[in-house]
Amino acid sequence: MKRYLWPNCASRLLKFFLLYLLSCFPAQAAEMPAVRIPFQSFKRFQSPAQAAEMPAVRITQAILNEKSLALWIGVEQGFFRKHGVSVEIIQTRTSTQTIAALASGEIQMGGTTPSVVLNAALAGMDVAFFCGIVNRADGDFMVAPGIRRAEDLKGKKLGVQSIGGGVWSLAMLALDHLGLEPTRDKIFVMVVGDQSVLTQAMVAGRIDASYLGYTFSAILKEKGFPALLDIGRAPIPYQGLALVARRSYLKQNPRTVDAILRGVLESVAFIQNPANRDVALKSLVKNLRLSNTREAESGYEVLQWLYSLDIKPQLKGIQNMQRLLAVTNPKVATVKAEDVVDEIPAQRVEKTSFYQELLAHGKR
Repeated sequence: MKRYLWPNCASRLLKFFLLYLLSCFPAQAAEMPAVRIPFQSFKRFQSPAQAAEMPAVRITQAILNEKSLALWIGVEQGFFRKHGVSVEIIQTRTSTQTIAALASGEIQMGGTTPSVVLNAALAGMDVAFFCGIVNRADGDFMVAPGIRRAEDLKGKKLGVQSIGGGVWSLAMLALDHLGLEPTRDKIFVMVVGDQSVLTQAMVAGRIDASYLGYTFSAILKEKGFPALLDIGRAPIPYQGLALVARRSYLKQNPRTVDAILRGVLESVAFIQNPANRDVALKSLVKNLRLSNTREAESGYEVLQWLYSLDIKPQLKGIQNMQRLLAVTNPKVATVKAEDVVDEIPAQRVEKTSFYQELLAHGKR
């Protein structure tokens, strides 16, 4: 029997909340049944054993690319447990589902990006980013062979994972940087699936463009697909994958929150240690469902500069996404970006000897 993330008694409330959030995003996307995956129970990544005396934290995320490696490694290598917390990573289809699960109280934290969090705050949720796993833009804006200039994208099909999620956000920032606007330039935004499905859709010619993390963009480049923009090298302020929780939870559970931060930090240090390269590659292959370690190498190499031990959320990146969202939904501008950021947990951990030792070791 499939196990769903929230109980039936809350289903109506959550459906209403989901519909409200979705209504906050531009209504310019179309479903693409040919390449969608039927919904199944959420994919879970768990520690081999969970100690009853440890507080349990369930973290949902929709992002499925190399950026999530710090969370997977934290579970697989036992870093979260080492610091006194039992973590379960739950893979959802969309970031909207992540926020809905957080609203239901069935999970404690979510890994997501600014767009859905800003809209959740607009709806009255007391949510805040407290850990920036990736504090900059990254990835490639991939296009079909034959598309050489930004103007060539007018009238074409752009694939995304969901409206308002991380893939959508970075695709919109790429278009903005290239001087394009979906409605004005008749760029048809299509909900296709996660990045593995988007990659397949590009190869099949079902879509003409998509944002992809470096692991999946490398696969397309080998097949002759060009990157119209390397987003990681463009001067685009952005808050990438970050952990979010209710402010009330952050205040009531400081030790558990600190344990999560320590686990993430130790995972980052582990990944950036060349001695752990093979372990990191194997984790990417398993969790991204790749064919071999060669396909994971580009994503691993990117994490060497994408990850940092500075895990405070980036306010400027959140404000940049807010600016773009406000173009189609002016109400988003009424949210104070500062209200969806809580730097206190990261500042607390940065004062510890544990953090100073990590920094010192990283400089060797």
